[in-house]
Amino acid sequence: MEIFSPDLIKLKYYALDKKSCISEMAEFLFEKGVTNSLDIFLDEIMERENLMSTGIGRNVAIPHARSKAVNELKIAVYLLDNELDFNSIDSEPVKVVFMIAVPESMKDEYMKVLSGISNFFKVEGNREKLLACGSEKEVYSILKGIGNEI
Repeated sequence: MEIFSPDLIKLKYYALDKKSCISEMAEFLFEKGVTNSLDIFLDEIMERENLMSTGIGRNVAIPHARSKAVNELKIAVYLLDNELDFNSIDSEPVKVVFMIAVPESMKDEYMKVLSGISNFFKVEGNREKLLACGSEKEVYSILKGIGNEI
């Protein structure tokens, strides 16, 4: 399953704050045809975020939602130019944001994707490798391995 693609990756994105970063990423997924309603998807992402921050620690955030507004399982990836306060569990700022858009019917795949990303970042050096990338294709070549495991 191709959950990552080079055209859903942005490098050196400057995020003003958590809310604007999430809004921009939701809009990006909508523009790419991954979602069919920006308003519904963004509301569901924010609803999930308000329950508990998706800042998982070690400078990574994974905002996500399973929604009827999602056409296909895809992940937008932003490598930030700045450090962003995301109310992370370790209180550290975020530098990498994965926004996961999941069709409502794909509950099992949803859990596998969250687990795959979480496991990827448990491996020492993976975050640094990502942050050192100079192009979307480089990021994609590292991340496609996660998709292959799902």
